[in-house]
This record gives sequence, C-alpha cells and structure tokens, in this order.
Amino acid sequence: MCRALLVGQSRSLLAPARELLSSEGMKTSGMVVVGCWLLAGCNGPDFDENRAKWRADRPEDYVISMCGTGFDRGCTLAAVSGDTVVAAAHSEFDEPTSGDWTFDEAPDQADPVEALFDRAERESDCELRDVFFDDRYGYVAYFYKDCGEEGGGSRVACFQPDTSDVTRCTE
Repeated sequence: MCRALLVGQSRSLLAPARELLSSEGMKTSGMVVVGCWLLAGCNGPDFDENRAKWRADRPEDYVISMCGTGFDRGCTLAAVSGDTVVAAAHSEFDEPTSGDWTFDEAPDQADPVEALFDRAERESDCELRDVFFDDRYGYVAYFYKDCGEEGGGSRVACFQPDTSDVTRCTE
C-alpha cells in the first residue's frame, strides 16, 4: 500500500525527502510534499491525478529551478509566462548561486513542469523508486529512478508562482 511520507520520520529510506525539505535552496511558498514510496504491492503514484491538478491550478506565470539527483547533475532554470518559456538557464553546479547560471539566448523549450512529468513517468530500463508531488499545484517535486549501479532523477529546488522574474530562483 502506498503511504504519504511524513517529514519527521527517522527511517533511512526517507533521507531523500528529508534532504529535499531541509535544503537551503528550497524556496517554495506553501510546499507540502506528499509522496508515494514504491514498495511491493504499491500500485504506484497517480501521475494522471497530479498532472490534471497542475493543468487546472498552474499559475499563469512562474519561475522554476530543477536540479539533478544521483548521476543526473546540474540544474536548469526557467521563467514561464502564459505558455511560453521567456528565460532559461543552466548550471553545472548542484547548488548554484546567482553567478553560476548560463542563460540561453533564445529559450526554445517545452513547459518545464510538463517535461518533468514526462521524465518521471517515461518508461525506461530504470525503475521509479521515489516520486513526490507538490501539494498545492501537483507538479513533480522530486523523483528518482534506480538503474542498477546508477540512478538519477530531479528535484525542484525553487518554485515561485505569479512571477516571471528569473532572479527569484537564482540565489
């Protein structure tokens, strides 16, 4: 059976969730992370329900910073206004500061939250081990896939609704 992960639990299995919630870079408003630990007998996370929540409740403008986990390193940053990515940047660092970002001249990319859903949900040779969704908006806040000796995923380091000011997630 799937369970909601409680932040205060001390099991070592919850280390990724505790790291996510206690990181200095976590700058979200009203972030309550709910997750599903994929154990034997678990039907898996409800991507459809959370994707529908995102599409119904997503802010018109937002800024998001996402960083790789496991062997997926570095971070990406995007400012979205309407259905358009108006600014995008990347950093090779896992905890970038304002000077660590390289901005793209002409951002031409898909909606970053939709892409995050796709990456977490995509079928591959890797097994989805962890996934957490944002309680307010339903976006994928963290996911990790185990690929045997290697694994990786992504975590949302910063989410700022109702703005397209990219500097809100660069420090």
